[in-house]
Amino acid sequence: MGNELLIYICDDEADSVEAIETLIHQERTLRVRTESFSSGEELLPALKTRLPDLLILDIFMEGMDGIAVLRQIRTIARDLPVALYSTSTDFALEGYRQKAVRYLEKPVKQADVRELLRFLRKTQSGRPLFHLGPNESVPLADILYLEQQKHKIVLHLTTGEERTCYGKLDQLESLSPAFVRSHKSYLVNLDHVVAIDRELSVFRMRNGSMAYIRKGELPAMKRRYEERLIERVR
Repeated sequence: MGNELLIYICDDEADSVEAIETLIHQERTLRVRTESFSSGEELLPALKTRLPDLLILDIFMEGMDGIAVLRQIRTIARDLPVALYSTSTDFALEGYRQKAVRYLEKPVKQADVRELLRFLRKTQSGRPLFHLGPNESVPLADILYLEQQKHKIVLHLTTGEERTCYGKLDQLESLSPAFVRSHKSYLVNLDHVVAIDRELSVFRMRNGSMAYIRKGELPAMKRRYEERLIERVR
């Protein structure tokens, strides 16, 4: 059934989280892992480390409400699929303005979750893949960067995993518009870069790791990074 997908659930009511997790795991069409957060304040730092494939976000929470959280999310993850849910439909219009993919009413029903997972499966099926071999692949969007180590290429993934294959980065420079060759040993996914460290001459990645930038290439890498940011908001 393919790679395991990650769904975040953000709700300050433990019973609601448990109910949704139960509904999700009753569906067998996708391999899914869930993680829960009890507030927007807890969720937002986690998103800077790893983005899920889908976020299910409650609107009425203590502290930041769901709409305020979603506005913050759109500053760091413009394209993250977010499904809002609530006891009221009063915020549906604002939710869709913030690019929510679905707006569900509590209590969430099995049919709602089934349709949401069907939507997720459809979006995942169209994701470009990096093929490591005849029976193994990973979505390009899940790659932080690729590193050349002698005759092998190491894929550093958003999951914290590493995968390897034989080859040379020279053959992969046109992999995707999101990737840039920053160094002879690094091909970096700009969509997972959070900053450029000029002093160390590195890209700082979403998970806290670093990818080196070739000496003298800092201005060009900064320009390409800024161009990619603009491309993503168009």
